[in-house]
Amino acid sequence: MSGIILTFPILDGKVEAWRRFCQEVSGSRLQMYLASRRRLGITREQMALVETAFGATAITTLEAPDVDRALGLIIASHLSFDIWYRKRLHELHGINLAGYEQFAQ
Repeated sequence: MSGIILTFPILDGKVEAWRRFCQEVSGSRLQMYLASRRRLGITREQMALVETAFGATAITTLEAPDVDRALGLIIASHLSFDIWYRKRLHELHGINLAGYEQFAQ
């Protein structure tokens, strides 16, 4: 089993939107989220919010037998939940995972 810790700053004014995103993932989109994670091979994922005087940051830990493969699949997936997930990351963190498609190989 391998793991990775991802740290993404939350854009100014987006902390409440990040909290709503987490609620949506664990609520109305839970079944899609769980199906996505099974398909990606992610066995554990935890998200946490860290707020400091310098701003807010989201810390995500992922565990999977093959983390590189899981991240590559997140980046390249054309499934609706994964597209929605990437869009939310872009809105909340300013990170466009499409720019990392070369790593999905």
